[in-house]
Amino acid sequence: MKKLFGLGKGLGSLIPSNMESTNTNKKENVFYVEINKIKANPDQPRRDFDEEGIKELSKSVRKYGVLQPLLVTKVETETPKGLDVSYQLIAGERRLRASQVAGLPQVPVIIRDEFEHKQDRLEVALIENVQRKDLNPVEEAEAYDRLAKEFGLTQKEIADKVSKSREVVANAVRLLNLPKDIRDAVRTDRLSRAHAKALLAFSDETKQREVYNQILAGGVSSKEVESMASSAKPKTSRQAKGKKNSKFIELEKNLGETLSAPVLIQSANPPAGGGGKIVIRFATLEDLNKIAKSIID
Repeated sequence: MKKLFGLGKGLGSLIPSNMESTNTNKKENVFYVEINKIKANPDQPRRDFDEEGIKELSKSVRKYGVLQPLLVTKVETETPKGLDVSYQLIAGERRLRASQVAGLPQVPVIIRDEFEHKQDRLEVALIENVQRKDLNPVEEAEAYDRLAKEFGLTQKEIADKVSKSREVVANAVRLLNLPKDIRDAVRTDRLSRAHAKALLAFSDETKQREVYNQILAGGVSSKEVESMASSAKPKTSRQAKGKKNSKFIELEKNLGETLSAPVLIQSANPPAGGGGKIVIRFATLEDLNKIAKSIID
């Protein structure tokens, strides 16, 4: 392993301040290590790589070298012959793949010891990919979902880590509610994020697929899909919405702001002594807990 000084500033900009070393004066050294000693990150959120893009990058790497070091963590394994040292990739898989295609024997790396935990590896890989806009919408949604399910992070905590709003994270995760074949169409860029989001407005999967096929056939915009979904709602719901607009819209707004959640007030149909119901919508268990706390408190 060959040590090199004076590089390694760029990757720090990909990692939020709460994940950086507390010692801001610490100089990060860059080393050249054998490429065959670097193992891929098993927690890499990106699954789909553009092979043509990798080949193009490999031409640049072959000509100019790897200009930005890879981020790795050291892995030490006891063997009968002694201690075997290898490195697990944390961030920079495109650069690693391009370097392999280019046939480079060594690549520059920054070695960090604080990423021994699975969550840390996933977080940093996700942050790099999100900031570089390398993930497709489904990969991004799956990464957010893993952080929530495997590590118990709230959508707000995830949003803070990737410098996005909670609403953006929530809307991304909702894409996982689509049928697998439709998700795969988003993954392969045959279906846009906007179209996929519009399809979520249909509660009926049969109708979702019908409109999905129309989109693939061409000529249906995401706005038109949203309009179709709105028209497909039951007539009684629209009637109730009309009554709400005239009588309850201000109360709905106030309740929604208080509970930080969409609120729908519906009068009985036909009216029964002025009765009706209040519907409070929530997307996740986290949202439900916050609503319940607001009501109880």
